[in-house]
Amino acid sequence: PHTPDGAKSARRAVRHNRMSSASAISFSSRVRGAQPVLARRAQQPTGRRAAFVVNARGSAEAPAVLTAGQLQADRYVASNRFKLQAGKGPVFEKRWAERKSRLANLDGFRFFTLMRRVEGTPAGAPPRPAGADEEYDYVSLTIWEDKGGFNAWRTGEAFKEAHGGGTLFGFVGMLVASMMVLKGGPAPAFYDGLLPVVKPPPEDTPWKAVGGWRDVPADGVNPLDTDVFVAMNRFKVLPGKQAPFEQRWAARESSLEKMDGFLTFLLMRRDALQAEDGYNYSTLTVWKNRAAFDAWREFSVNANAAKRGAEAGEAAAAEWEMERAAAVPRGKRVVVSATATATA
Repeated sequence: PHTPDGAKSARRAVRHNRMSSASAISFSSRVRGAQPVLARRAQQPTGRRAAFVVNARGSAEAPAVLTAGQLQADRYVASNRFKLQAGKGPVFEKRWAERKSRLANLDGFRFFTLMRRVEGTPAGAPPRPAGADEEYDYVSLTIWEDKGGFNAWRTGEAFKEAHGGGTLFGFVGMLVASMMVLKGGPAPAFYDGLLPVVKPPPEDTPWKAVGGWRDVPADGVNPLDTDVFVAMNRFKVLPGKQAPFEQRWAARESSLEKMDGFLTFLLMRRDALQAEDGYNYSTLTVWKNRAAFDAWREFSVNANAAKRGAEAGEAAAAEWEMERAAAVPRGKRVVVSATATATA
């Protein structure tokens, strides 16, 4: 995923965890504009938050309290993380492929992806720390234009249809089936989406949804083919450093929209007073395929190498150096692959 200018010094104030994923199922709602969104409007801080969110486990989750200088949200992101029993991946994917859903017809829906973690560590990634928590096998992630769209879906008929058909027997049946596949319950996480950059997918994109949900053949034996590749970075930003962290991303120079195969970028800020895993920020970058992502990485490495000498003496680095002793150590990089639903 993309790293902003000045991130070399900023990393001393964050714990960093990289994830990559390829997507097997993708969907798209109607295209909103024929041109990619290359420029971002000026961001203003906001100090107010919506009421408590009720997560998938039925408990209340207090939203984060923003401070001066933090960015307004341009999107809202809802996700669920899943650990599976051994060998149950294709069965799990088949359930998602065959579920009833009207997501792509709902107001405010922009993007959905079911991400399947890719085994292994990419070249140049830090090794997995000893004793690190087990990674999730799958993550479902939905991007909405705002929190209102998500709340309308969560309390509406479309949510019931997708979660057991709205009947008690359907819901119980879904729970029983899940117990045979999952290792524990899903772990929800909600985010404010910041600084979106979007290229609408071409009209002939095979994974664009028509009529609300795409019909994807799945046999429950073989993994689904991937449609897009998703790369993520996770960050643990120290208290009091959130606004400078966001501003560095807002001020960065980005070449993403110029790269072949780039589709979507989003900086995600955890919508919770305290993230249970400590990661309060993530980046999400969606690519046409793994080859497009690898080409961008190679381009980025070469471009950054040319800048290292000039950046080494920047005065801004000293600001972060003072916080180095208090910073959380750098974390691991994770590679994942996914099934996805995307919007323009």
